Amino acid sequence: MPVKKVLNEVDFGKVGDWLGETGKKILVYHRDADGVCSATILMKFFPEYETIPREGPIIDKKFFRRIVLEKPKVLVFIDIPVDQEWKKVLEFVKELPELKILIIDHHTPEKDMNSERIIHINPRFLKSEHYIPASCVIYELLRKLKYDVKPYLWISLTGIIGDYGVKDCLWMFREYEKTRETPHRKLVKASEIISSAITLKGLKGCKKALELLIKSEKYEDFEKSRELRKWNTIVQREIKRIVNDFEKRKEVFKKERLILYEIKSRMNITSVIGTVTAEKHPEDIVIIRKKSGSLWKISLRYQAGKVNVGDLAKSATKGIGSGGGHIKSAGALANNWEEFRKRVFEYLK
Repeated sequence: MPVKKVLNEVDFGKVGDWLGETGKKILVYHRDADGVCSATILMKFFPEYETIPREGPIIDKKFFRRIVLEKPKVLVFIDIPVDQEWKKVLEFVKELPELKILIIDHHTPEKDMNSERIIHINPRFLKSEHYIPASCVIYELLRKLKYDVKPYLWISLTGIIGDYGVKDCLWMFREYEKTRETPHRKLVKASEIISSAITLKGLKGCKKALELLIKSEKYEDFEKSRELRKWNTIVQREIKRIVNDFEKRKEVFKKERLILYEIKSRMNITSVIGTVTAEKHPEDIVIIRKKSGSLWKISLRYQAGKVNVGDLAKSATKGIGSGGGHIKSAGALANNWEEFRKRVFEYLK
């Protein structure tokens, strides 16, 4: 059964009770297509949650203070490896005696957070090589809880496509094929539209995509948005320009099978370019960087998977930022590019 592949030993009764708890509830989700789609599926059945999109797992003072001041009864993290900040998560538990925390994730776990007041769900507790996006995890979880999630399978698949997790979720796509509803290419387009909205408009685009998906019963409802289609056209034009520039200005290191490139763009487009260029260079480690204020935003990709770029990102940012992710895909923030670059070469030796 797929549920056995996706979910670790979960007390489903407890999860259902926590999700349906009365009182203040907050949902924190990742600011990407998978995060938006997984949050949408949860909101279809629990619309009372306040939603907060986040770029990553870092719990800064401002975010910590916001949660403590709002005093939620339930705090849900979806598609965010918040166990990387486990000490601060435990501070939430200490500061808010009535708080229950539910973590639904699929990144390589740093710590099993399961305890009396924390439920931590991650397919990698079962098999570390499984790459099963959060959109799949939340779908299977709610299905196990007897919610009628089938009408929203297209949303789950959109998130899976956006997170490049099709290979390990084939049973869901086979299930969808039986419905003969929206063609696969349109789900790919939906994922692209969500990513473009976030790339171009940031927080506003993320919230807009979530809002429209929650209102949409079918793909056709979602694609009606002229605003989102317009944003997508603008972003796709910029992606094409940058990819052409990448081929002209990329730094290639044959011995290390490494390609480095710096983006010059007003858009927050590092991750997207990393993915697109890595697909064209599957046997090379592709590292894309872009200056963002005083920091460097860095995207690491390696389709061959012979080097764990998630581990590389984490190792190369110690003391100068933060980083991590998956075997083939990772992200990082660093305040010193030259030091990061030096550590990459040292790691690859």
